[in-house]
Amino acid sequence: MIITKAVSRFARNLMDCIGWVEALQNHDPPVRVFFEQENLDTMSQTSGIILFVLAMVAQEESHMKSEAILLSLEWRFSRGRFLTPRLFGYDKIEVPDGFGGKKKILSINESEARVVRWMYSTLVNGGSPEEMAEVLTEMAIPTGGRRRDGTLNTHWTPSGIIAVMRNEKHCGDVLARKTYTPNYKDHKSKKNNGKKNKYFQPDHHDAIVSRSMWNAAQRILNSRKYGHEGTYLPMRIIDHGALTGYISMNRVWAGFDFEDYYRAGQITMGILDEELTVDLGAEYLPEGGRKIGGLVDDHGIAQIARELTAAEQEIKDELEGKTADESESQSKEDAVKTFQVVRGDMFSRVDEPVIRITTKGITFNKSCVSKLPGTETVELLFNPVERMMVVRPCSPDHPNAIPWDPKYKSAAPLCKVLYDSMGWETDYSFRIPCQTVNNPNATTIGNTVLVFDLDNYVGRAMSKRDEVIIARKEAEATADEREDAKSYYYPPDEDEPQEIRDMEKKFQQAVEVNKKLFGTPAFQHESGVRGLSTDSDDEEWDMMAEARPLDISHTVDASTVEDLLLEIMEDPPVLPQASDAYPEEPIVVDSSVREV
Repeated sequence: MIITKAVSRFARNLMDCIGWVEALQNHDPPVRVFFEQENLDTMSQTSGIILFVLAMVAQEESHMKSEAILLSLEWRFSRGRFLTPRLFGYDKIEVPDGFGGKKKILSINESEARVVRWMYSTLVNGGSPEEMAEVLTEMAIPTGGRRRDGTLNTHWTPSGIIAVMRNEKHCGDVLARKTYTPNYKDHKSKKNNGKKNKYFQPDHHDAIVSRSMWNAAQRILNSRKYGHEGTYLPMRIIDHGALTGYISMNRVWAGFDFEDYYRAGQITMGILDEELTVDLGAEYLPEGGRKIGGLVDDHGIAQIARELTAAEQEIKDELEGKTADESESQSKEDAVKTFQVVRGDMFSRVDEPVIRITTKGITFNKSCVSKLPGTETVELLFNPVERMMVVRPCSPDHPNAIPWDPKYKSAAPLCKVLYDSMGWETDYSFRIPCQTVNNPNATTIGNTVLVFDLDNYVGRAMSKRDEVIIARKEAEATADEREDAKSYYYPPDEDEPQEIRDMEKKFQQAVEVNKKLFGTPAFQHESGVRGLSTDSDDEEWDMMAEARPLDISHTVDASTVEDLLLEIMEDPPVLPQASDAYPEEPIVVDSSVREV
């Protein structure tokens, strides 16, 4: 017999309660459960239905407590009362709270903080998490945790190193609600990708590394996903000459997103009155190197609102006075903007110099490569404001030099920036014709550049199969959706033959497919090379002006990294003894017993 106080003490999940009771009854020999508070014995004849009702009540009680805890967390986070457990590099200490009580705060543990600084400095200087894990394991540096037997864990892994450098608390910030528990029954946490509110507070506690150093580390880690191995790749932007506002794209293409490039371009071109030199190093990147949009300042706490569901968005539109017809009308206008009457020079020719862009990479055809004869390497420039790309020759030792050949170049991060900039659909590839621009007052090859107007594009489905799928989706649309769709043909009369109706239906499907194949309306598109003058003198028409690097104040040299490592060796981190937090003799638990 198992004797327990109440049903709610035995299980808070209806299915668990009934399932375990049945499993115990079917055991050989049977095991009965007695609930003292309800005076209920599972071996009695009437226990089944009573236990079902009581277990349901216990489950609902658990649900109510879960909701109360979630509301409590929401209240705490919105007022800056974050849950900050001890982490590597910090200790939790008690200090007066100013109201006669005490509160716990994060205080820097200097011996562990040296290890953290060494990690960031090594990464920025070109080291890898794999190398750092090997060094720290060899030195037997404690990770901050313990093994099952209670001994110190000194085995570092690359993922553990990355987890340390991804933690925004090391630069003094706190981001709350990075994970949440969607189901109170199984208590499994999930990453919060907009399902719950997040709360962010900068400068919450003392920082171990500067925000500029932390931002650089996040961009390096993001670049490593695309094969980057080396030091920090700063953003390089041209701040004078004919190409002012153009950004020199690095060879890994990663580290920054479209918003970073667009903001830098606007500041350089004078559209935004902000400081370019400090912007990248001072911005907040709390989510793995990504900025959080829509921050609402609330007494120093930034709330990142969760995404609304379809039903909530409908209620919001209703409260704001937006009707379904207005939303539908707006979507129709957006669809019309994607249709274009194309100029003749956009149609493909065999010898046409073009660049082909997909979601994974770019390709310059042979005709395009031939426009820069004798060139081995080039530099690719991008202006997110003007939506233009420029390719110009450069020396092979240039930090952003890429081979100048017609071979396919894997550039997924760059392509994502271009697709985001242009609003292109990822189901399509795009072809942009090339324009050659020469300095009329110069004779050197170095003053010949290739210009690509991204608004002058032709889209194409990546395969015939994609076109068939799109047409099939259009054919499966409901009758109401087809009536509401933008059409250049009136609905057929009821007396028309079925063959004519079928023909018009197929033609309409073809129109819907072709809407996605062309760019902005012809009357909105400015032909020619925007922003570049071809009749200026050499000083004003400096097409070869070098791009200057931004945010490089955090750079460190090898000697600094070595000095930090020597300090760690002289004063390694020491965790509390086992008796302080753990029993001296490890407790051996039967593997068949589950920890609740």
